[in-house]
Amino acid sequence: MLGFGMGVDSCAILLRWLTDPTSRNFDLDDLAVVTAQTGDEKATARTEIEKLVLPLMRAHRIRLIQVARSERYATSTGKGIVVLSDTRSPDRMFTEGRYKLSDEMLSAGTVPQAGGARL
Repeated sequence: MLGFGMGVDSCAILLRWLTDPTSRNFDLDDLAVVTAQTGDEKATARTEIEKLVLPLMRAHRIRLIQVARSERYATSTGKGIVVLSDTRSPDRMFTEGRYKLSDEMLSAGTVPQAGGARL
């Protein structure tokens, strides 16, 4: 299983696994890629992944599972989580969610922060 955050690091490892068999010790048929959508992903991230990553995932029949929160609280039994897509032929990233991370941050009075340069 690969937790796919839709960023540079998770894209890099996934693309390496797909293109370099020596970089992994498992069969691609056994790989499941899971992404938990926050509901606030930038449209450019979605379109770039749909254009560059999903075609390779389709070609290799990699299972992509997309989930999101459906309400503020999620339980260990899965209440509050919705499966947006579970397919070996992904063609769309479902970046919208019923309950966005920004909704929780707003209700909790927290502010997103960013700082420093990424090396």
